Amino acid sequence: MSKIVPAILALNVADLKQKLAEIPSEIDLVHIDVLEVDIWTRIKIGFEAHLMVKEPEKIIDRWVKRGAKRIIAHKFIEIKGTEFGLALKLSDPIENLDKADFAHLMSIDEIGEQGHPFNPKVFDRIREVREKFPEIPISVDGGVSLENYQRLIDAGVDRLIVGSGFKKLWNSLTKK
Repeated sequence: MSKIVPAILALNVADLKQKLAEIPSEIDLVHIDVLEVDIWTRIKIGFEAHLMVKEPEKIIDRWVKRGAKRIIAHKFIEIKGTEFGLALKLSDPIENLDKADFAHLMSIDEIGEQGHPFNPKVFDRIREVREKFPEIPISVDGGVSLENYQRLIDAGVDRLIVGSGFKKLWNSLTKK
């Protein structure tokens, strides 16, 4: 069963607190997009940290200590104490996935902000990862919506990371 995980990209601590407060009570995991400015508040549910920074190795321990269930970075970093996901843009090679606990496939062309359009080339990436690494869990991040989520599930995606389209997708699936 695929899991829908809301993505939070916060501008400041107040924004992070507000976005966390809007997460439905049924959700047990959120995806925090981490940029160069450190924005943090205590998070009462499980979370994963997507380190979209130039030097993730410098801040990875901070996020493990904060309780991240998973760490995601755009280059392989060996860590202990939590799962590691290798984030791959559509053009990145997949060779290092054998060292990661899961693949985190970006399905947008530009990262760093929400609302970019979904790129269907990610379906080729999913197929490629499934063929070369059939056992590795796959997350897809970016542009996931009501219009494409079922096709992603059918392609074998384990986790759908949903940012700006989360409320619409969640409300449609839960009939709220």
